[in-house]
Amino acid sequence: MVFPLGAVLGLGSTIFGAIGSNSSANAARRAEQERIDNQYKYDKSVYKFNWKDTKLDYQYRKEEAATARGNQEANLAWQDETNLRSYRDTLAIRDFDYNNEVRQFNQSEQNYKLQMGFNNMAAGVAREAEARKFQEVLTGMAFDQQDMFVKMLQEEGQVVASGGSGRSAGKALASAIAGYGRNQAILAESLVSATKENRIANRQIDTEKYGADLAANSRRMLAPLRAPDPSAPLKMPRAVIMDPRKPQKPPKPIKGTNTVQGGSGITMAANVANGIAGGYTSGLFNSVLPKNLQYTG
Repeated sequence: MVFPLGAVLGLGSTIFGAIGSNSSANAARRAEQERIDNQYKYDKSVYKFNWKDTKLDYQYRKEEAATARGNQEANLAWQDETNLRSYRDTLAIRDFDYNNEVRQFNQSEQNYKLQMGFNNMAAGVAREAEARKFQEVLTGMAFDQQDMFVKMLQEEGQVVASGGSGRSAGKALASAIAGYGRNQAILAESLVSATKENRIANRQIDTEKYGADLAANSRRMLAPLRAPDPSAPLKMPRAVIMDPRKPQKPPKPIKGTNTVQGGSGITMAANVANGIAGGYTSGLFNSVLPKNLQYTG
């Protein structure tokens, strides 16, 4: 088959134009690939940095939670110790007050016993005084009775000595005996009166002693009672402080997925040019060229 020279020259021009277009597409493709490689390298650097920063932040938050627990425990332990010391101080004050009341009660009982002893002693002294007084009255009456008896005898002796007889002597003796009888009656009445006064005095002593005993008993203190134990302090509640959630490693960047930014128009143009050039060289032109002139790409 013979081709006209013009057709051959036009075809050659077309072939060389397609080859030039294909070279431009290859250059664009290499530029795009370089951009993809650079982007992937950058993405890996950012990925490593972010993952390292995430792990550092996680470690920091763990230490922060541990510090918060430590601070909380220190504060609550201090509060627990303060409450415990206050509880112990309350017990110590209660025991001190109780022991002081016991000492006061014991002193009160001792004072009561001393007062009762004094009352008994005073009453005994008063009774002895009344007894001596009554005894003196009895002794005086005995002497008076003896004197009256002697006086009566003397009067009888005088009557006998005077030698009187008969009616006059009888009257004199009767008068002496009558005087003695009157004096005896007076002594007897005095004895009854003195006995009554002695009894009244002893009753007065007993009454005064009873009043003094009542006064002493009213000053006695009641036996002290120990106050009940206060409630032991409860421990302060602890808040739950949770650790941060352990981070999950994100997916690694995939090469070539981040190609929409930067040079995307160049990539599309290069692909279109590459397709056109590839189509013409591999398809259309190869169908009309001899095998030794066909484009193999």
